[in-house]
Amino acid sequence: MPRLLKQVIITLIFFTVIGSTIYFFSMKDAPFATPSPTVLISPLLVSSQKLLKVGEGDYDFLAEVKNPNFDFGAAEAFYELNLFDFSNKLAFMKKGSISLLPGQSRFEIISPIRTEAEISLAEFKIISVTWERLKEFIPQNLFSVKNQEYSLLPQGQGFSKFSGILFNNSNFDFDRVDVFVVLYGQDASVLAVNKTDARTILSKTERLFEVKWPISFKGEVSRIEISVHTDIFKNINFLREHGTQEKFQNFY
Repeated sequence: MPRLLKQVIITLIFFTVIGSTIYFFSMKDAPFATPSPTVLISPLLVSSQKLLKVGEGDYDFLAEVKNPNFDFGAAEAFYELNLFDFSNKLAFMKKGSISLLPGQSRFEIISPIRTEAEISLAEFKIISVTWERLKEFIPQNLFSVKNQEYSLLPQGQGFSKFSGILFNNSNFDFDRVDVFVVLYGQDASVLAVNKTDARTILSKTERLFEVKWPISFKGEVSRIEISVHTDIFKNINFLREHGTQEKFQNFY
């Protein structure tokens, strides 16, 4: 056998043995190995959206957004609302952001909206989300609303109002708390929406709030839904207690 061919064969045998040995030791525990962690985050869901015409060139917009993830909160969910007229021309645009706890559903109300053209189509979409994995469970019932009352106003003072007492169930003080009120008709359709905010809500304290509808709307109110929200991701004390582990950025 020629000397060169003999050297080639010996070299091939050497690398085959080494490769087999490496493969054996790397795979012998494979059935019990933990796979590399993969972050799987589902996108936020826009459960419903509704454009309400209040008057000529006057609109309110309601969106309900759900976070289907139970391990990740949406620290900042950036959205865009586009309204188009009957010629499909953009008549109004607004960008903003909201936050959601893991597994939370919440309202976003954009009001008032003033346009010169009559609107035929509303398009609400999530642009990007900054996710945060929370170390500890944060309850969604941080607040409750007591003494809820809806009533028509005397003539000359507007159409109707809703009032209630906001109670901070948590052990934390909050700088701002947003209250969203949605009125439903007998066919479960949205009749009207409104919102307000309360400032400096201390732990275990109450605050009276009220919203009014100056202009009448069609339909009889059969159900009222209140959504109370505070941005815990921007509350330094709250986040220092519960903390975060990881942040992720998702674009839609």
